[in-house]
Amino acid sequence: MTGSDSARHLPAKRRWYHPFTLARWLFVVALIGYAAICVYLFVFQGSMIYEGSTTPFSPAAATREAAAAGLVPWEHSTPGAAGPQGYVQPNFTSAAPRGTIVFFHGNGESAWLWVDEIAPFTRRGFRVFLYEYPGYGGRPGVPSEKTLVPDAQALIHSLAKAGFGPVYVWGESLGSGVAAAVCADEDLPVRGLTLVTPWDNIANVGQSYYPYLPIRPFMIDKYDSIANLKHFRRPICVIYGDKDSTVPPAFSLNLFAHLPEPKRLMAMKGYGHGDWPRPPAWWDEVLNFIAPKTEK
Repeated sequence: MTGSDSARHLPAKRRWYHPFTLARWLFVVALIGYAAICVYLFVFQGSMIYEGSTTPFSPAAATREAAAAGLVPWEHSTPGAAGPQGYVQPNFTSAAPRGTIVFFHGNGESAWLWVDEIAPFTRRGFRVFLYEYPGYGGRPGVPSEKTLVPDAQALIHSLAKAGFGPVYVWGESLGSGVAAAVCADEDLPVRGLTLVTPWDNIANVGQSYYPYLPIRPFMIDKYDSIANLKHFRRPICVIYGDKDSTVPPAFSLNLFAHLPEPKRLMAMKGYGHGDWPRPPAWWDEVLNFIAPKTEK
């Protein structure tokens, strides 16, 4: 057999555009892309959860914005906390026969933007403390469950100790997860809790947005409201929108199913995550459930 004959019997080298070669490279590229997306979501999950912290105000600018809304920064931040821990009306120390509502807002705004929520509460006998997250609204710091929750717990203890009780907690959207985590402290002097458009845990929400990605194992902040409230024995009211596409109703309903008594569930028929009328028709029913007027 000649050399030229043996060369003709060698297997031909596959070209780069051979179907099997292309399939292999496409698989590798897809795998790298999938991994890159996972890494991106892991690294930037904080900015996605705490959206409003990505465009922080300076303390001076925040104070001006709050003043324009008729609010002042809280001047009695707890020891070790970077202030202001929230915003209040100038007459916050005036008598309030039914106590204090500590309000936890959603992820995309600063606390003072909820100033319109104050009047309906005050007309019903409450004073309102608009809590501000670290990294939001002129407050230094980086928001996270590990730093935010003990800070808010310390604030509530200080309000009760200063005679501003009874204290009630109200959370909306992200604020509902924060409120539930805060109330995991069984010694916290909270007399009632309202959760508006809440989740059972934040990993379920994330997984619903990215169903083909391994979201749950890589979540740093858990905000597991079912676990956080398993020992809470004060009234809890859960309010959800049956058209909510941000926090699907199934997660709010799952949370409610696992909550201890006393509890109440209210559905906003035809409404989504934050498009309901304000103040809504259910306002008195909620407040009378979590804070009965006969309560001392």
